[in-house]
Amino acid sequence: MRILLIEDEEVLASVLLKSLAKQHYVVDIAQDGQMGWEYTQNASYDLLLIDVGLPKLDGITLCQRLRSGGCFTPILLMTAKDGTKERIQGLDAGADDYLIKPLDLGELQARIRALLRRGDRPVTPILEVGELRLDPSSCEVTYNNKLLELTAKEYSLVELFLRNPSRVFSRGDIIEHLWTFDDPPQEETVKSHIKYLRQKLKAAGAVDWIENVYGLGYRLNSAVEKGRGALSREQGGKEKSQIPSPPVEEQFQQAMGGLWKQYEGLMVQRLTVLEELAAALSNKSVTQELRKSAEREAHKLAGVLGMFEQDNGTQIAREIEQILGKDGDLSPSQKQQLLSLIEDLSRLINQMGQKVDNQTTSAIAPEICSQLILIDPNPQLGSQLQQLVECMGMCWQQITNLEDAKNFLHTSPDLVVLNVMEVGWRQESLALLSELATRNPPVPVLVLAGTDELVERVTFAQCGARGFLAQPVTAAQVWDASSQLLQRTRSLRINVLVVDDDPLILAALRPMLEPWGMRMTALDNPLRFWEVLQSTTPDLLILDVDMPQISGIELCQAVRTDPQWQELPIVFLTAHREIKIVQQVFAVGGDDYVIKPVVGAELLARITHRLERSRLLQSLSTKDSLTGLANQFQSRRNLEHLITQADKNQQSVCLAILSVNDLRQINIKYGHEAGNQVLQRWSRLFQSEFCSDEVLGYWGNGDFIVGISGLTKPEINHRLSEILTTLRQQIFTAFDGDRFQVTCNFAIVEYPSDGLTIQSLYQVANSMLKN
Repeated sequence: MRILLIEDEEVLASVLLKSLAKQHYVVDIAQDGQMGWEYTQNASYDLLLIDVGLPKLDGITLCQRLRSGGCFTPILLMTAKDGTKERIQGLDAGADDYLIKPLDLGELQARIRALLRRGDRPVTPILEVGELRLDPSSCEVTYNNKLLELTAKEYSLVELFLRNPSRVFSRGDIIEHLWTFDDPPQEETVKSHIKYLRQKLKAAGAVDWIENVYGLGYRLNSAVEKGRGALSREQGGKEKSQIPSPPVEEQFQQAMGGLWKQYEGLMVQRLTVLEELAAALSNKSVTQELRKSAEREAHKLAGVLGMFEQDNGTQIAREIEQILGKDGDLSPSQKQQLLSLIEDLSRLINQMGQKVDNQTTSAIAPEICSQLILIDPNPQLGSQLQQLVECMGMCWQQITNLEDAKNFLHTSPDLVVLNVMEVGWRQESLALLSELATRNPPVPVLVLAGTDELVERVTFAQCGARGFLAQPVTAAQVWDASSQLLQRTRSLRINVLVVDDDPLILAALRPMLEPWGMRMTALDNPLRFWEVLQSTTPDLLILDVDMPQISGIELCQAVRTDPQWQELPIVFLTAHREIKIVQQVFAVGGDDYVIKPVVGAELLARITHRLERSRLLQSLSTKDSLTGLANQFQSRRNLEHLITQADKNQQSVCLAILSVNDLRQINIKYGHEAGNQVLQRWSRLFQSEFCSDEVLGYWGNGDFIVGISGLTKPEINHRLSEILTTLRQQIFTAFDGDRFQVTCNFAIVEYPSDGLTIQSLYQVANSMLKN
């Protein structure tokens, strides 16, 4: 587990580092609050250990900033003040716990273990799956009561997998969780640690417990849980058996069986068109319209049969499509071949239907178009919530009791509002709450409780609730809390928009993608594409090549002409293998393609790799590598958006330019390292002084820009004067030991009075700097 320690006292930081390292925690250290903030923005941590009395940015303020930014990582505050006021301030700021200095290291370790059990996935002190057992208090790992001799990294790997038993970790994910900034390894190092850990587990009798998921990474092999159940034990308590959920692959196979039953009528309908063609061939009455219709249905069948492990069916349908797609009249041999192929395909589809009838299948939940679920019997609340979101193109699905909710929630919605007092037994409500919180990714739940008592809040929070409202409440209050939760959690999910006119393809992709934390929006009508694209803002787009009215090729061309979507990753689905189609896909701006029938592992691997590349390119293209601020291109776009919003709200926008004086001379006299040191320190100071609603960027040559709406020139001038005082007090040390200070100039211009474009505003500000 990875911990960020933010402590400015070097001796205490050293003692804490040694104590935490003995417990196999990976620890990064920040010496001040601003540095701590930067660390949290660039890495994921399992716990934050923060001193209250920090320089630059105190612990209370840092805690407030983290929570307001949607950070849910457990926070443990350390304070030298044993006063009720300080403790209340810390807890109100969002801290989960606090300790009074001087610290007792044993108590610190116990509180850390307790906080790590309160994450999005409720876990027990003893982590145990089957016979594999890890005790965080003693740092011991056993299999079948046999102690395993593990290195620190191997221990951390076991803990990571046990705390997230169904999650797949890429090598990059493992590096992020188990290594510090100071010793980043190569990905091959992760591979070596996995190899040696597997050998030790195998020697103890745990064979193949760490699974290599093709193209994605590693996870705990879910097959070892099958038929056993995962045991969880509270220290000093009794063992409790939990019924394990089926492995992801098993869930997928069951879901596909349910899909066949659900869409069997559609498959038969497509087969019927081919059988009509066969009858027409025998009667020598084939029309051009029937031939084209049969070719289209064969194409559809070729794209889906392989997804039901009917590769032979895909091949037969593809041969039918190829014969019908040839120019000219059909030859006698082609007609005979078609009759034989259609007969084989008919037999295969009928056999598949009989096979599914004899299998256990899982029902496919109805499409949740909105992904907003209200579990409450009050129809008035549901109606009022719907009225609040109709203008946003969203809708609520209301369920009145727990039993229906359990049957409905096979897929993971974006948000659930749960009235725990009105929909069933309290324990059943808590069980559903815990189940939703332990999904991957967790489903955020807003609880509507009967009373506003501390015990109630703690109970629901421990079960995984992400929000709490005490009744009576209005629909506006519920939506306000819900929208805040959505803003915090949607950024944690990968949003994928899939456009395909075949409902069977859309239904089959959902159980492929959603178990891996991807939120899929399905669209079968390409004419609504632009409307849905704007409302869903996906991270990745999947397009079918062949669709009626508008093809995927044409949609991709439209996307690439819009500046907002030019960098959106696009993956094509196609049943065509011709090189001409593949060339078209890349020529119009597609990033990748997958041949139908879709293989889940291949699609997931391509999506994952494309997203990782997209994020890397986005970071490189939008951030200045030296200061970490938005570069000129990105900050200019941010300013344009700020001005657009200000126009809607009838507000003014001020643009301030702060320029480092004599940056070139500093580089010549002291070296570029000294000049870089100035820019980086100023950047950190600006980031600590300006909030996320304000535009901050670096435009090169020592010029920093700040865009602020809703304030006048005098107000901004006063605010910048205080920042400039701090900047002038900064003392820098060159490589040779020389110490120097830096001055700067600034200018403030206002839209629209000083200019109607960003370029004209910049020109006016630049002329003011020269005067």
